[in-house]
Amino acid sequence: MISLIKSLIKALEPPLPGDAAHAFMAPSVRFTGTEPPDPLKARQSSVLILLYPSGENFSVPFIQRTDYPGVHGGQISLPGGKCEPGDQSFWDTALRETREELGVDTDDVAFLGQLSPLFIPNSNFVVYPQVGYLNQVPDFIPNSTEVAEVFQVPLATFFDSANIHRFTRQVNGYSIEAPYYAVDGRQIWGATAMILSELVVALRLKAPDLISALHFCNDHTFQESP
Repeated sequence: MISLIKSLIKALEPPLPGDAAHAFMAPSVRFTGTEPPDPLKARQSSVLILLYPSGENFSVPFIQRTDYPGVHGGQISLPGGKCEPGDQSFWDTALRETREELGVDTDDVAFLGQLSPLFIPNSNFVVYPQVGYLNQVPDFIPNSTEVAEVFQVPLATFFDSANIHRFTRQVNGYSIEAPYYAVDGRQIWGATAMILSELVVALRLKAPDLISALHFCNDHTFQESP
């Protein structure tokens, strides 16, 4: 497992695929609000891709947010949120939010690297995705005021093109066509899918040994780099 972690760290070193990888899972329309966002006033936030061993694979936890007022209520996302004054770094933000939302003890979570920042126009945030590793399955004690459900997904799921589908729907009067990762009847799409897409592309480009070692290959065709 140590060699696989080293491969992950190597894959997360700059340069990263960034916008090209995000575009692979981007919706046709990204802004569906009423007041145009101002990127110059965008707030900073961070999310955590928390990897941990699951058999011969890694798994990642996701949350289904509660239906609170706001653009992200009820959505599926990675644990995370806005940066607070006491946070020393985006990594600190990601760990704090993971503790608050999932009740996970983050003392032993190791920093592996970070992905490219991504602008979220609907909430006028810039999110800085962090990648960490815990050498055991976490004990989840989700915060019921913020998290309706926590579920775990094998990392291999996001490398299999059979799990990538598309939908068309109306959102606030906008007709949106969007790719999504189909996971046990759930749809992981939007910014979360775009972040995962960059991780997938970075690993495909820089860590083929990791993909092979984790037995990602099967009878399906895997997501190609954009």
